[in-house]
Amino acid sequence: MTVKTRTTATLTEGPSFSAEGLFSRFSHLLSPLLKTVGIPQAALTDPNLQVPLHKHCQLMELAAQYHGDDTIGLRIGREVHPKDLGPLGYAILYSPTLLDAIQNFSRYLTVYARGCDMSLEVQGNRAVFTYRYSFAEPTPLERRQEAECTLSMVKHVIEVATGERWHFNSVHFQHSKPHSTRTHEQLFEAPVLFDQPDNQLSFDSSVLKRTVVHAEPRLYDVLEGHLAQVMDKISQETDLVTEVGSLIARSLSNGVPSIDEVASSLCMTKRTLQRRLSDEGILYTEYADNIRRKMALQYVGRTEMPLTEIAFLLGYSHVSAFSRAFRRWTDETPHDYRLAQGNGAETL
Repeated sequence: MTVKTRTTATLTEGPSFSAEGLFSRFSHLLSPLLKTVGIPQAALTDPNLQVPLHKHCQLMELAAQYHGDDTIGLRIGREVHPKDLGPLGYAILYSPTLLDAIQNFSRYLTVYARGCDMSLEVQGNRAVFTYRYSFAEPTPLERRQEAECTLSMVKHVIEVATGERWHFNSVHFQHSKPHSTRTHEQLFEAPVLFDQPDNQLSFDSSVLKRTVVHAEPRLYDVLEGHLAQVMDKISQETDLVTEVGSLIARSLSNGVPSIDEVASSLCMTKRTLQRRLSDEGILYTEYADNIRRKMALQYVGRTEMPLTEIAFLLGYSHVSAFSRAFRRWTDETPHDYRLAQGNGAETL
């Protein structure tokens, strides 16, 4: 059996996140921090309020710092109930099987969050659920709590729907390995890998046949019809700048892609891409360099990852070339910048 379901959600208004019941359920953790990141207090009471996704990511990171809880994303995710997700959550609760429930996550995510996508791929006895961001900034390091919250939430919501534990072969995260992974391993009960290309849950495809405890075919049909109508009303015009940034960030380990390569990926000519970026005040080479710079600052300043590994992730064949670029960006060597950030000695 081969199944592939995928829905990408990026809009002209920019990546955003629907508050639904999440902010109200966890108001004791998030309320004191909303103003700091520029999210209105109405997010606690208005289920239809769209919060910019980058601000939601910032909020989750700030919450971890504020409460001194490095695993707050995992903790919030495992406490989310399907009903907190509005119509999408109810559609999952009333789905016939686990396969239908996961496909609903993928298909209708755009109703709930824009700027990311979910996909399910099944190859024989192996299934992989992927959660991917379709924007480059904030970087994976600044999305850690949001990513951990989402995979933890997906696990818990599916377990509530089926009434059974969902076991994994492995769990992957894009961000770097934290100092302690004990909570991750206890929660997912599987090997947890970091610095991976995508955020993923890998599992035995046989579990997709599980039935949902409270499956209600008639209610399910009504909810699915409603979600389809909502999706029809949502503009499908992609945010070009966001999509270009995502393509650049995901290709960096092989070097900065040329504008011709990006244009080809977007099924347009180089001239058309240049014109559309110019309309947004964007020069491709500067935009690509800025993404590389931002990721370099994050990896050097906020992780203990060896510089050789950072250089490889950013598409440099030698540390010396990376160091020259870093000095051009900051007037400092990676070693000096890392020390100034209080992140220990240089690691080659």
